[in-house]
Amino acid sequence: MTATSSKKPEPYHHGDLKAAVLKRSAEIISEKGIEALSLRAVARDLGVSHGAPNRHFKSKSELLSALVTDIWNKMRDATLRSAAATETENPYVRLNALGRGYLRWALENKSEFQAMSHPDLRLYTDNSVKDSQIAFNDVIKSAVQAAQAAGRHADIDPVLVTLYTTSVPFGAAMLVTNALMRMDDQVMDQEALITGLINLVVPV
Repeated sequence: MTATSSKKPEPYHHGDLKAAVLKRSAEIISEKGIEALSLRAVARDLGVSHGAPNRHFKSKSELLSALVTDIWNKMRDATLRSAAATETENPYVRLNALGRGYLRWALENKSEFQAMSHPDLRLYTDNSVKDSQIAFNDVIKSAVQAAQAAGRHADIDPVLVTLYTTSVPFGAAMLVTNALMRMDDQVMDQEALITGLINLVVPV
């Protein structure tokens, strides 16, 4: 994973320890890699006793599975909110909105997106992650099928259309979150990038 500037973690005061552990875990993976993550390291960064995270996670694998599940669920919810905000049943508009919601979430939650995209993550997670991933994929797949039923790429295998629809914003998010996508040495305006890119993939 491309290194990002390490930032001092916010101290944990009082509230949802489980959410704080997940958030800090994503930051550690994004900044230092999976190997640097441990329950003890998270506890130290949050300023709680080293045994406190064990109330929610018994092992590193359990923590990572919960983290990835949480991220998939957040991405699914973000895409669905984006589609719902269109207040239309037009399948092209809704598919476009799903893409914008997905890309916007990735760019606004860089640590979590980078953590989920870590190539070694599958070595530490279990099969419980699959359900949340399938639920996210089903949202995109259903929107693609609705667009195809309305005539968009109707003669192309829906698997290929789904892969294309998701891989372009995923690739863009990877480039931007790793500070690799720049134009004339200026970072592209985020909302312009989101709208312009998704409009290329799913014209409305």
